[in-house]
Amino acid sequence: MEANPGEDWVPQQPRRRRARRAHHEITSWEHCFNANCNEYRWEKVDAGYYPGQVGEKGALSNNDGREHKKRRGVRTRLGGEGSEKIIPDVEALEGKISDLRSQLDRAAQIIVAKDNDIERLNKEKEKLQQAYNRYTQRMRQIGGMLWKEGV
Repeated sequence: MEANPGEDWVPQQPRRRRARRAHHEITSWEHCFNANCNEYRWEKVDAGYYPGQVGEKGALSNNDGREHKKRRGVRTRLGGEGSEKIIPDVEALEGKISDLRSQLDRAAQIIVAKDNDIERLNKEKEKLQQAYNRYTQRMRQIGGMLWKEGV
């Protein structure tokens, strides 16, 4: 009888991968070394540097450097020549307000997601506690029956 190589070969099932966690759940902006990371871009621009792996502070790109200067302080312009009156730069203030609103929206989304996770975990915990109580009660019943039988 001649053996047929590969005849009993069966393809392996691919390994199941765990769901990937979101970038902001794994690391903070201070430990995100990707200078092009959109998730933490504004935190890095506000701080004025890109974090390095050994505590180094990398320089911002030209674009982000200009944005840092804009965001660092609100620019003002004089109301008139020789006047002491200072008029706030409305465009810069509106830009800061919209940035703050977007950060608040992102934080609210994260909070809602975490709250949903906590609620789901609490429900699972209650189910497990109920199952534990049922099994404990059943084990006591079995122990009582064994004791009555003298085993």
